[in-house]
Amino acid sequence: MLPQPANCPLCGTSAERIRSSALRGYKYTCPKCGSFGIETSALGINAMPPSAPQDLARLRAYGYLPCIQRDKQGVRVGPGKA
Repeated sequence: MLPQPANCPLCGTSAERIRSSALRGYKYTCPKCGSFGIETSALGINAMPPSAPQDLARLRAYGYLPCIQRDKQGVRVGPGKA
């Protein structure tokens, strides 16, 4: 699958995204935020945790592909599937 141009849902910078069935959403590659996954259900949520950029960097440092997920409490950042 070819990358599509898109704006990063976290910072608004021009990025690329690829549809991912394993993540149930998209894998974004942003020059500012890095690579991360986001579930389709979390895309329309404007209430991202303020610590999201730091959480993404921390998970990447430990070798995970971070994933932004929606759950009953709202939106959270956790380790995703590659």
